[in-house]
Amino acid sequence: MSDGKELFIKYSSSSSDKEMQCNRDMFFSEIEGLKALLQTDTFRVPEPLGSGQVSDNGVVLVTEKISLSSLKDHRRFGICLAKMHLYKGPSKFGFHIDNFIGSTPQQNTWSDDWVQFLHKRLKFQFDSAQFTGSLRAASQELLDRLPQFFEGIEITPSLIHGDLWFGNCAEDEHGMPVIFDPAAYWGHSEAELGIMRLFGGFKSELFEAYHELIPRAPGFKKRGYIYELYHVVNHYNLFGSGYLGQCQQLLERILD
Repeated sequence: MSDGKELFIKYSSSSSDKEMQCNRDMFFSEIEGLKALLQTDTFRVPEPLGSGQVSDNGVVLVTEKISLSSLKDHRRFGICLAKMHLYKGPSKFGFHIDNFIGSTPQQNTWSDDWVQFLHKRLKFQFDSAQFTGSLRAASQELLDRLPQFFEGIEITPSLIHGDLWFGNCAEDEHGMPVIFDPAAYWGHSEAELGIMRLFGGFKSELFEAYHELIPRAPGFKKRGYIYELYHVVNHYNLFGSGYLGQCQQLLERILD
């Protein structure tokens, strides 16, 4: 750029008009997610500069470039995450546009009820998976029993990164925690922790610092399995049968 700043450019090509539209929507929703995260003033977030079609089959997303290194200060990250989840926003669950978890569409229609919102999310993944036999029965039982896992707790909408595995975070040159590649929405703060625990990399001091500001509510452990399950079923839908056994194990833990 003329001011000397470096840019980060993400490029995606497509082989059909449908795929092109999907790529445009994916990059636009990522920009909207980055904007939302920036508003909380908690993490360092790459400033989104734009997206659009640059050729007959190519789409780009442009952000500022941040010099990144691996996350080291896990406690600081946990504090930033809790503060982001405590940031006050809308009184409903959802987001102003739909987005994607990986390449899977996520519907973000606003809802007053978190359990109803989560029910739709899970049902979409289960329907896409087309489970049979005991897995089909177990997934339906979970949907039927879902409200009981949220009895007696109050849920205030929190801004969720939505895809916060260890590969989507880092530190900048000053040691400030950085997050990127969001699938953002306003949801239950515990939902963020599901994918973080599922794929590992985050140290215990991160969660200790987080829960100093947002204590665990009754039933936290089983709800954590539900939030892990959402991502495992999504991985099954994206990558195949290697995740089938993990789906079964999580459903057994939840319904036991």
